[in-house]
Amino acid sequence: MDKDKTKVIMGLIIESLREGLGMSRYALAKESGVDYAWLRRFEKGTSGIRVETLILLARGLKIPAGTIISAMEKALDNPDKWLDEYERNRK
Repeated sequence: MDKDKTKVIMGLIIESLREGLGMSRYALAKESGVDYAWLRRFEKGTSGIRVETLILLARGLKIPAGTIISAMEKALDNPDKWLDEYERNRK
């Protein structure tokens, strides 16, 4: 599996969950206790994530961490298809 593609997908999942809640990146960073600049890089797919940080983001989004993990597992089953669908839905 392409490590860079994995990072991009994980970041997009967090971004879409955050936007779906109408939450700004700044608000999520503050609520989660993570660095805003790191969150921006993560959502853009240029930074990785540790499990502890994933849990902090889930708490900031007020959802179970398992929800994020499930979305990632599903997306990574067929990353190219997921990315294509994501792009289509953004238009």
